[in-house]
Formats: sequence, C-alpha cells, structure tokens
Amino acid sequence: MLPLAYAAVLDIRKMWSAMTSTETEQAIKNEISDLIEIYRVAWNARDFEKMASLFSEPATYITPNGNLSISDKAALIVKFREQFVGLDAEGFDRTEIGEVIVTRCNQVSALVELQNLRRLRSDGSEIASMDALYICVHQQGNWRLSVAMAGDRGWNDRKTKDR
Repeated sequence: MLPLAYAAVLDIRKMWSAMTSTETEQAIKNEISDLIEIYRVAWNARDFEKMASLFSEPATYITPNGNLSISDKAALIVKFREQFVGLDAEGFDRTEIGEVIVTRCNQVSALVELQNLRRLRSDGSEIASMDALYICVHQQGNWRLSVAMAGDRGWNDRKTKDR
C-alpha cells in the first residue's frame, strides 16, 4: 500500500497529464495572472515581505538609470521601502492594472505584460501611467517574478506600427 502523500502526488500527476495542452496552457496562464494579482494586492497593502517573496533570487529591475540586480529578499525589501518613500511623498494610494497578458515561453518561463498600470492617489487622480513587462520563472513548484521593466504607456502597441 502506498503512503497517503505519495498516492496524492500520483493522483495529481494523473490529473495533470490528463489535461489537454490547451487546459494546461490556460492553467499556467491563470497561475501567473494570480501571481500578478497577489503582487498588486501586496503592493497596495505595502506588504514588502510578501512582495519580495514573489520574486526569484536574484531579481532584476531594468530602469532608465540602468539595471539593478537585487541579490536577495532582504535587499528587495529595502528597495521597495525606498521606492515607497517617493510614492508616498506624491500621495500614492493604490495601483490599478488595466490588462494582464501572459505569454508562456516554455515550461519554466513566461512573459507578462501589464497594460495601463496606473499609480493613483486616494481621490483617483493619477500619479503615473505606464506599461510593465515581467519575466516570470517557474522555480521550486511556483511561478516567480524574475525581471521587471516599466515602459512608456502604449509602448507595445507601437511594435506592429513600427514594422
């Protein structure tokens, strides 16, 4: 007789392999979309520890001032705290995201486009509007944010016009 935990793992594997590739693809996209929503909620709650727990180590931010390679969660928490000093000075209340587009690249990586990401004050006035791009990786059974980059609002809309 199999131990109960092992039998449960086998049942999950059978269920997973029984899924069609379309179902699997959608399940992965849902997992990554959920990751983005958890990150947004943690961001709005200023839960820096939770935010950092959603990233791989190291994490990379691509900024206009250069790339930031952040070695571990403690350093990422410091980065978030510093970032929020500036946001709070501008009256930041919350972030809203217009659309999340997930493109799975392979079994362990995906691109996530956040279109019309808005930083808002409590009265709804806008501090900033941008699009963002994340590279997510599948590590230790979970999807994680790995690389983050913010861009001008509508940057991706231009890619088909510029060709």
